[in-house]
Amino acid sequence: MRIETIKYLEWYKTKAPVKYDLCSSGVEKLPLKNLNLEIGELEISGENVYGYIPLLEAIAARYKVNEETVVSAIGTSQAFFLVCAALLDRGDEVLIENPVYEPLLAVPRAFDANVLRLERKFEDNYQFDLERFGSAISSKTKLVVLTNLHNPSNVLLSSSFLKEMTEIALKRGVKVLIDEIYLEFLDENERETSFHLAKNIIVISSLTKVYGLGGLRCGWILAPSELAKRIRRVVDCINVEGVFIGEQISAKAFSQLGSIKIRNNERVMHNRALVRNFIDQEEKLSWVEPHKGIVCFPRVETSATGDVLAALLREKYDTGIVPGSFFEEPQHFRLGFGADPEILAAGLDNIKKALKEL
Repeated sequence: MRIETIKYLEWYKTKAPVKYDLCSSGVEKLPLKNLNLEIGELEISGENVYGYIPLLEAIAARYKVNEETVVSAIGTSQAFFLVCAALLDRGDEVLIENPVYEPLLAVPRAFDANVLRLERKFEDNYQFDLERFGSAISSKTKLVVLTNLHNPSNVLLSSSFLKEMTEIALKRGVKVLIDEIYLEFLDENERETSFHLAKNIIVISSLTKVYGLGGLRCGWILAPSELAKRIRRVVDCINVEGVFIGEQISAKAFSQLGSIKIRNNERVMHNRALVRNFIDQEEKLSWVEPHKGIVCFPRVETSATGDVLAALLREKYDTGIVPGSFFEEPQHFRLGFGADPEILAAGLDNIKKALKEL
């Protein structure tokens, strides 16, 4: 393996704090007191050999799958690592969307996979061209990696693309991994996981972005049962089993996800309207409006770049956005709008001021 620096995560973890932080890609963190828990019922240790059974049952019930297809993980990042460790050999070809969340590039490269890219173009509303998709798959292709909702744009992949893409990949013996961590922002009647499309689909997700429960590190994998067994063997080599008390809390949280989302929805919808109104009125910005979610990926329509804007905002206006270069698109920036509405409004006003200087 060759582990390289993930520049985005290093920047995110070490950047100086700012007053108006619009970098976060999830909702506000949920305090423990807001979970309906009986602390006295929790134990530090217990049986969770390959995951705490009530948690696996809750995940399986939510997706309407058999428990044998569910593998718990310490967040979506570990979920992705486990899948790659179970699937990839040196020289395997992996097709990964572009732009993309950087860790989804770094992990296959760490396993010495040959990484090729699938373009999601701003001009195409970040949707895929099926013909280009089909021609990109070769006899060496082992895995395709996509996000839905897309990170960084939060655009929803069309159902027609997903269906036809799945059929193309299945015919060629290629597995498709879809990170659905943002899909939870959709309403239940439209939140249809891709896992049921075909036996070559793998899904990863967690409780982080939509529910503010990142501290629990509750992630999971949905995989065909034989692959799930291989992934569990990888778990034996890494952390053996999850954190029992965390998995207990996570299992209890599953019954409360609906009410947590309802509490978050008012802010999400309000903030989304603020951002839409701001970008619609700002001639120096354009965007592909996200279907749902809490981030967007505006393009700066000047000779300056999104990276230049991000630096100016941080240095002069005490405001944080994510430079687009972390997603290989320096003309863009990622804007998170899960903050307190007053912070968001002030941050957007600072972006307006900074754009006048570009």
